[in-house]
Amino acid sequence: MTAFLPLLIIGLPLIAGVALLLFAKQLSEASGKATALWISGTLCCLSIWQWSSVTQFLSQPAASTAAVQQAGPLAPVPFIITAPGGMRVQIALGADSIGAAMVLLTAIIGWAALCVATRHIHKNFTSYAGWMLLAQAGLMIVFLAMDILLFYVGFELAILPLLVLIAGWGEEDSPRVAKRFVLFTLAGSIPMVLALVGIVWLYSTPDKVTTLFSDLSLQAATSTTTLTQQQWIFALLVFGLGIKMALIPLHTWLPDTYRASAPTTAALLAAVVLKMGLFGFLRLAIPMLPLATAEYGPVVLGSLGVLAIVYGGLSALAQRDIRLLLAYSSLSHVGFITLGLFSLTREGVAGATLQMFNHGVTTAAMFLLAGCLIERRGTAMIQGIGPGLASVYPRTAILTIFFLMAGAGMPGANNFVGELLALSGMLSVSPALAGAAIVGILLGAWYSLRLAKDLFFGAPQKQSQLRKHPLHDLSVAEWLPLTALVVVTLLIGLWPQSAIQSIQVDTNRLVQVYEAAPTKVAIQAHIDSVPLTSATMPSSPNLEATR
Repeated sequence: MTAFLPLLIIGLPLIAGVALLLFAKQLSEASGKATALWISGTLCCLSIWQWSSVTQFLSQPAASTAAVQQAGPLAPVPFIITAPGGMRVQIALGADSIGAAMVLLTAIIGWAALCVATRHIHKNFTSYAGWMLLAQAGLMIVFLAMDILLFYVGFELAILPLLVLIAGWGEEDSPRVAKRFVLFTLAGSIPMVLALVGIVWLYSTPDKVTTLFSDLSLQAATSTTTLTQQQWIFALLVFGLGIKMALIPLHTWLPDTYRASAPTTAALLAAVVLKMGLFGFLRLAIPMLPLATAEYGPVVLGSLGVLAIVYGGLSALAQRDIRLLLAYSSLSHVGFITLGLFSLTREGVAGATLQMFNHGVTTAAMFLLAGCLIERRGTAMIQGIGPGLASVYPRTAILTIFFLMAGAGMPGANNFVGELLALSGMLSVSPALAGAAIVGILLGAWYSLRLAKDLFFGAPQKQSQLRKHPLHDLSVAEWLPLTALVVVTLLIGLWPQSAIQSIQVDTNRLVQVYEAAPTKVAIQAHIDSVPLTSATMPSSPNLEATR
């Protein structure tokens, strides 16, 4: 049964989303809300089941060996498509620990956003929920795809529902912002396709054309391709994935998109959609373009990560709109993930992978809380929302301050662990970059503490300046999902070893090739070209955990 969980996890939101859109006019508002929450809750249960199955499988001693990568109930579900002319294309769905964690994050954030949306979306909620579920289905395909073809389909499929959500339930200028988002997406799609075709071409032979991650990563680890062959594909991949992860200077779509979207939509964008690009590097660049990644990753992308950390922190300090502050804060935190990911060390990649999940939890919670404040105060300007709200909305104040401190790296919360590992990984590669990134931690603490002061402390505004229901604090539909995110934050922060161990087998396998002689030289000396042969590779070269 567990082998078919990926099909259930994709099929449930896909079918439910289409059904909600088709019957939106026939369903009452109460029925639409109940159905959406039931589907979203079921999706969370399926995602937890899959994550538990994956981690249980990886806890076995033999799970770290290449011999069992195709064994057990977690083997990918293959589908054979026969194209005109008799050409057969194999696609596969499956889950490793990294993909399972991202699926779990998508399900949790989707459920939390829909819970809060029941109070904040006042028009066509059933249609809104349908598009949210379709967006989740596309994201699930990305995280569960085990071949390039399906990965790209999910990568593009997730965008259409998001465009509708931005344009249909956002600010007055959201249609304009959505069009700009489309242009950026199209600009990234072309180099993305070229890069994927290039990877397949690079590792295919006349008698075998494959798109499976497992086959391609095995070919990459044993092939004799040169840096010159890989670097052009790597450059295309950086451009295509960099737009999705808002890599500077490809980030200009992000602030306006987060500001113009409904806060519940922005929560999904910041928590999950922004991670698609980072996840693409984990799936494609690191295992399949090892020479180019070793040559350009630590210095070029590591430097861009530090730039995002400092630029995002300084920009967040300058914002007076709470949505823009959170947008630039998110950009800064993604810089830490980039830094750890391209350290190409075991602790760095593990920390970056863990931080992808951690940042998703805390940033989604902050956007949802921002939506609660905007709903009650009628403005997104920090000066208009506060000050002195701690006495008016005590539950909101407690949760907001908690997530602000967690996002700033408070010990005992989840972000502290991920950022510490990411910095530790880069410290062993480039102490200068790691040292510069510490500035971002100081900036994060600065704007987080200042925001807490501006919103919740000081003399409260006069009652006449509040909205219709000034003393109505968080409702059950709002505090329940936020409390669940508090629990997740504390579980990872207080017991980080369990979280790290759950992904460690797969993250170690990803960086295994970079501990081999050729790529290690490439990292240290930045050589122009090093042929990679099977004689110099580890004995278990398959980098992608495909089950």
